[in-house]
Amino acid sequence: MRLTVDLGSRSYPVFIDSGSAARFPDYLKERFGGRKCVVVTNATIAKRYQSYIAALKGALGCAVHELPDGEKYKTVENWSAILDTFVSARLDRGSFAVAFGGGVVGDMAGFAAACFMRGIDYVQLPTTLLAMVDSSVGGKTAVDHPHGKNLIGAFHQPSAVWVDIGFLETLPRRQFLAGCAEAFKYGFIGGREMFSFVAENMDAVMRAEAGPLAECVERSIRVKADVVRRDEREAGCRALLNFGHTFAHALERFYGFEGVEHGEAVMWGMVCAVELAKATKTLPAQYWADFDSILSRLPMPPLPSPPIADEVYGAMFADKKAVSGALRFVLPTAPGEAEIVGGVGKADVMAALEKALRVGAAAR
Repeated sequence: MRLTVDLGSRSYPVFIDSGSAARFPDYLKERFGGRKCVVVTNATIAKRYQSYIAALKGALGCAVHELPDGEKYKTVENWSAILDTFVSARLDRGSFAVAFGGGVVGDMAGFAAACFMRGIDYVQLPTTLLAMVDSSVGGKTAVDHPHGKNLIGAFHQPSAVWVDIGFLETLPRRQFLAGCAEAFKYGFIGGREMFSFVAENMDAVMRAEAGPLAECVERSIRVKADVVRRDEREAGCRALLNFGHTFAHALERFYGFEGVEHGEAVMWGMVCAVELAKATKTLPAQYWADFDSILSRLPMPPLPSPPIADEVYGAMFADKKAVSGALRFVLPTAPGEAEIVGGVGKADVMAALEKALRVGAAAR
């Protein structure tokens, strides 16, 4: 299946299939000819797919840059090391990069491609559910800073995204469930039909049933592509994709980007966002049961330690979604609909945090 992210002259295809990775090198040769390239991956993927990376090197004559695995390594120093490899491989303005891995690899390789010689092509080959349904599409590239997540980056759209759902067969269960959070997020912002799909199929998706999982990936990418088409640089509706993320990024920072997967933080963030929507009456009471039905079935992960709500709240102000020192939240208003809300008082935010995170403490 081929979808298109429609951005005029910068439009690009998203290929979705299962078992298609073997055809990927031929696609790259057809698309880019004999242009030089570097494959960026991480240590876990390099070990798990050693023979596949060897096939890529044989087909493309490319260099490989291997990152350490984990969000805590999404740093300026490791990004700079990718650029060093680009220079050593003698890439030029006609060269390209391949991001082979999850969201961290895609963000860092994309940001390196955005900056090298003021921008070269790159292609996303995502291996995690989170990357497939979210981070590989849309052109957000970044690294973290000790004071916040994704604070240093650029918008740089990929030249193509190649989604082989077959990679999920080797994805650890924890990472798979973390990716489900980003997929289910689209149910809260992608319209009533997407909300109903998530409500009816989330259990089958979490069991990795082939049909529902493939449909969930496709539907999620369609929603993301449409949002990016309408608002590429987050001047308006694209901010809706951050549903749950104001809370999630603050949780990640609270834990020092260790011990909690991004998607796990998003899961808790979505619960917090719904609680805040209830407290502020953004979400009418007539819909509460519909939302509670979905949230009650999320595989809520244990947190590394009991979070301190006041510190989590303080961490929100370092997030790039804070504007002029004021917090903004994406809050649900109806099944499949949400809006960007500012001016929320600290008392309401703290109440939502404490209510949601008390559930987390009990789950531990």
